[in-house]
This record gives sequence, C-alpha cells and structure tokens, in this order.
Amino acid sequence: MPKHSFYTFSKTSFVRGMQCRKMLYLDKYKSNLKTPPDAETLRRFNAGHSFEAVFKSTFPNGVDMKQRFRYPTSEYVNTTIQLLGSQEEVIIFEAAILYSDVLVLTDVLRKNADGSHDIFEVKHSDKINSAIEWDLSVQYYVCKNALRNIHTFNLVNRVGESDFAVTNMLDFAEKHLPEVEQHLSEFRDVLQGFEPEMEMGAHCDSPYQCDFKNYCKKLNVNTLIFQ
Repeated sequence: MPKHSFYTFSKTSFVRGMQCRKMLYLDKYKSNLKTPPDAETLRRFNAGHSFEAVFKSTFPNGVDMKQRFRYPTSEYVNTTIQLLGSQEEVIIFEAAILYSDVLVLTDVLRKNADGSHDIFEVKHSDKINSAIEWDLSVQYYVCKNALRNIHTFNLVNRVGESDFAVTNMLDFAEKHLPEVEQHLSEFRDVLQGFEPEMEMGAHCDSPYQCDFKNYCKKLNVNTLIFQ
C-alpha cells in the first residue's frame, strides 16, 4: 500500500518517474525491494546535507520544520500554512507545500514583507543534470499553484569545494509547467495500474543508479528460466 495517504507524489517520486515508470511504481508499492545504499552513496548524501546546512546558516532565525516534526507528515503542511498566514516575514526550512496530490519540501522558503516568496533549492552538485531540472520543475509547479506570488525561484549549487552560486531559475521552471502537468497525469495512470514491464537499459543508471536494479535483474533471470 502507499506509504502516505494525504499525498501521492513528492519531488523524489516525480524524478523517479521521469527516470523510469517502473521505478516510480516499485517505490510506491514495493519499497521493501530496494537495495540499501552503499558507502559511497551514503557519503554523497552526507556531503549534500552538510552543504545544505552551510547555506541555511546564512539565514538567521529560520524555522526548521525537521526540528519540530520527525517525519514529513500532514503537520508539516498545517504548520507551514499557519506560519505563512500569521507572519508578515518568515523564513522556513523544509516548508511543506501541497497542491492537489503533490507535496514538496522547499529547502528554504522566505516570505517577504510584501507577501512575495523567495525559494531556494540546494544541490551539492556542481553540474545541473536532468534529475535536478525535473526536481526544480515539479517544485515550482506546486509552489506557483499554492503560493502564487513567487518573487525568485533559485537553485543553489556548489562551486569548487565549498562555495556556492545562486541562480534564479524562475524562467526555466515556468517553461516546464505544461510538461509537469502532463507527466503527473501519466504517473497517476501508472500508479493505478499493474507493475509496468520495462526492459533494463541505460536508464537504470542515469541520471542515478536505480534502487531496484537488483530486483529487475533477478526478475529478468527468472523470466528467462521459465521461458
């Protein structure tokens, strides 16, 4: 069964769907089949979290949702709405924005005194790959529909070993709104059906190695044995 009842898609699940429809389905219904991350993957995760923490430290008095709640539950959404509605100016880390059945957590959301919003997505990578592009696109889709008044929509990525650059990606994300809408419709159909049949190929490792790669390998072997 799905892991959450109040939303269907997150940024992560949307990006998974863009890489492989079968990965999207397995992550939703058979997440126990994932291969645990190896040491190198965990190292990259930790480096990314450290980089994100450094950037967040440049925003004083930020409200950190992860310190308030252990998991991204509906309380994330309720508290985000309360903070945005009760304060003229506020900075929220991991603000939960829900539109339709899509939930995104923004790394940094700043509500300004004039009611506009600045959003910052932090990536440790020094390059922009397709996963980052779709991550930004679906996040903007949700934020634009839920918040509406977006002043800047920024990507924060690594420069050199520890420096960072901030790039306003609003125009880029705006152009991808129709595609996001179309893909979400396709993904809903995928999740309402049976496990997709997908041949293994280059998409299993690009832009990231799939957590279900070993499962698919075993499935392919069993299929050959019983043919």
